[in-house]
Amino acid sequence: MGTIKLPKNSIDFFKSNQNQIFESGNLAEGPWNEQLSEKIKSICDVKNAICVNSNGSGLVALLLIYKEYYGRTNAMIQSNTMYGVKTITKTAGYNLVNIIDCQLKTLMPSFGDLKKAVGDYKGETKKLVILLSDIGGIINPDIEKIAKFCKEKNIILLEDAAHSFGSNLNKKFSGTFGNAGVYSYYSTKAIFAGEGGIVVTDNDNIGNLMKDFIAYDRFKQKMEIGCNIRLPELQALMIYSVVKEYQQIIKNKFQIAEKYSNACKSFNIKYIEQNGNLKSGNYYKFTIISPNKKISDLLPKIKTTTSKVYDYSLGKSKDIPEKHLCLPIWFELEDSISDAVVNEIKDSAKKF
Repeated sequence: MGTIKLPKNSIDFFKSNQNQIFESGNLAEGPWNEQLSEKIKSICDVKNAICVNSNGSGLVALLLIYKEYYGRTNAMIQSNTMYGVKTITKTAGYNLVNIIDCQLKTLMPSFGDLKKAVGDYKGETKKLVILLSDIGGIINPDIEKIAKFCKEKNIILLEDAAHSFGSNLNKKFSGTFGNAGVYSYYSTKAIFAGEGGIVVTDNDNIGNLMKDFIAYDRFKQKMEIGCNIRLPELQALMIYSVVKEYQQIIKNKFQIAEKYSNACKSFNIKYIEQNGNLKSGNYYKFTIISPNKKISDLLPKIKTTTSKVYDYSLGKSKDIPEKHLCLPIWFELEDSISDAVVNEIKDSAKKF
C-alpha cells in the first residue's frame, strides 16, 4: 500500500504555527478552534460550525440534544452505512424504527426509498429523526427532495457528512441541507487530519445547545446533558492546515479519477460518476459497480489495494456489498499503484 500524504503547504503552515500554541500554554479552547470554526462557516456558507473531537461524538451530541430538548425518540438510518451509525443511534438511546433501503447506482437511498420507509412508520413524525450518510464522497442526489419532505413532515434530518467535506450539489455544500450535519477529518477521509469533526447548522438554537453541550462542566453548571468532546488546539490547527488546502487535495484526486474513468469507459465498466449535473464530489472513493453479477466474478484480477465501501448491509440491500468495488484513490497516490490498477482493469475487461 502507498503512503497517505499531506499537502506540503499544510505541513509548512502547521509547523510555522504550532509554537504559538506551546508558548501560549493554551492547549484547549483557544484561538485555533475559533479560526477553524470561522473557516468552515466561510467555506460552507453556514451560520454555525462547532469543533468536536470526532464525527461520531458530534452525531451522538446532536441526537441527544434533539432527544432532550425536542422530544425526539425514534430514528431511521440507511442500510449501506458504517455499522457505527447504528451504534451511535443506540448509544443516544433512540429506538431504531426502520432501516432505509439503498440503490446500487449511488450506494444511498433514493427519495422513493426514504418516502416508503417513512410511510411504513406507524409512529408520530414529530418524534422521528432520520440520519443519512453521504457515501463515497458525493452528496445524496435526492437530498433536496428529501430535505423538503422531512421539513413538511416535521422530521429532523441529520447528515452524516463524514465522507463528503468539500462536495456540493447545486452550489450548496454537504452537511447543510438538513437540520444539521457533521464532517470528519479522520486519517482515512477525503480531507484528512488525523482526528476531529465539525458540526454545522443554520439553526442558531441548535448551534448554541451544541456549544453548551461540549462546555458542560466549564462555564455552565447543572447542564442536563453534555460531555467533554472538545477539540484540542493542536488538532484544530492541524485540521485548519489541511482544510485551507482542500481544493488542492480534491483536484489531485480528480486527476487520479480521470485515469480510472477513462479505463472504465474504454471497457464499458460502470462506475459512480462524481462530477456533472450540478454536482461535484471529492472522490473519497472511486467506485466500480456491477448491476447484474458479483464484482469478484467480473474483476478477478483486481488485487491492488481495493476494498468495498462497506462489506455488509444493515438492511434489505444485501446485494450492494457484492456488486461494488472501490479503487485506491488518495492524495498524491503513486503512479505505480494507479497504473497497476488500470492494467488489472484491462486484464479483466473481457469479463464485461
